[in-house]
Amino acid sequence: MLTVSGCATFDFGLGKPKEKPVEILTKPVEKTPLALADPAPLRLKVPRWAIVTPQNVDAIWKDLQDKKVDLVLFALTDDGYEELSVDMAEIRNLIATQRNIILKYREYYETTPPKDVNGNK
Repeated sequence: MLTVSGCATFDFGLGKPKEKPVEILTKPVEKTPLALADPAPLRLKVPRWAIVTPQNVDAIWKDLQDKKVDLVLFALTDDGYEELSVDMAEIRNLIATQRNIILKYREYYETTPPKDVNGNK
């Protein structure tokens, strides 16, 4: 065993070039601007609402006939209207959350970091 590995344990410096130590340099990378345009404001069309009850159903139906519109009614119960209102509130909350996320991304990517006392970023 000693004869097989005997020379491998000694470093005579023959035939081996000296290796330089690995030097690691770090350099901050500038953030790429997002280049996002502001979204156009939402312009919704306001639907015409009519509260239909057994007492006024004939009047509303006649009004629709007089205006020569398609005689179609989309109806909700009072519980259905409540559910629709809750759904619309959740949609508004989601839109507000997404808007805040986009604003934070923009703030992160498009603002310059503060400089320290020595003027370094």
